[in-house]
Amino acid sequence: MVISSGESSAVEGAAKLLRSGKLVAVPTETVYGLAGDATNEKAVAEIFTVKERPYFDPLILHLPDHSWIERLTALNAEHIGLVNALVQNFWPGPLTLLLPKSSRVSDLVTASLPTVAIRMPANATLQAILGRAGIPVAAPSANRFGRVSPTTAQHVLDELGTRIPLIVDDGPTQVGVESTIVEPRGDRLLLHRPGPVTENMLAAFGVVETPVLDGLVKAPGQTQSHYAPDKRLVLIDSGVVPPDADSAALLSWGDNPNASRFQVVTSLSKSRDLVEAASKLFASLRALDRAPVNVIYVERVPETGIGKAIMNRLQRAVREAR
Repeated sequence: MVISSGESSAVEGAAKLLRSGKLVAVPTETVYGLAGDATNEKAVAEIFTVKERPYFDPLILHLPDHSWIERLTALNAEHIGLVNALVQNFWPGPLTLLLPKSSRVSDLVTASLPTVAIRMPANATLQAILGRAGIPVAAPSANRFGRVSPTTAQHVLDELGTRIPLIVDDGPTQVGVESTIVEPRGDRLLLHRPGPVTENMLAAFGVVETPVLDGLVKAPGQTQSHYAPDKRLVLIDSGVVPPDADSAALLSWGDNPNASRFQVVTSLSKSRDLVEAASKLFASLRALDRAPVNVIYVERVPETGIGKAIMNRLQRAVREAR
């Protein structure tokens, strides 16, 4: 069932289902999430089942209030100052902190890793649901594993259909790409996933480092293939016209002077606004995936600010021909 966030029963209905161990698709400011009670192992296991997500990929926990930081983490003196500064400046918002976990956190949530990923979302509807439920929820993107993330309730319905009892429709998400994930280490910030909170924004709080990926999943959403449409996706430089353009779709950066040579064209942002591009990325990929084309070409965007997050998602969405 899909229910509008504006209906009086939406918040209470979602909270009641979560407290009873059921799953609910909820809006966040980034993408729609598939939420389940993080303190209930059966609910957490159901998230993996519904999403067809491998158990080695940990989950992000969304908190109803700051008091849950102490309950879910095992912070020491090395972390407390930096963590407090990040929380004060970026919460509620699209920043996930990867911290040493407490014994209260199930190994199922963290894929048996010693860390837990937590954040406090900025979406008002989700804040109300969490406040009414009074529990933290695990809430990865509300889609089948590896697929394009959902940014509308309709995307969730297309992906999960009747697998879950409730989808709370709060309209299109504002940000459009998943949260930034950082791991505070002394005066350093290990950037595990770029996102809306950019490197420049984080640099005021410590030295930002990007760990070298060694094939092992150390934080949520690090699997090699992710965010992928069914159609083959190929990254190209702006202005390039592939030989099969007449049977292909183009997701352009700005206005492409050769747009007429492609069968279908959508622009991430005609004014080349990276924030707009991020908000439209996943919806555009989903729309082009339904077009009668053989391949989707996507023009690269500048890897500055949130552009780094956009390119991270696109590079991992690239698939070989099927």
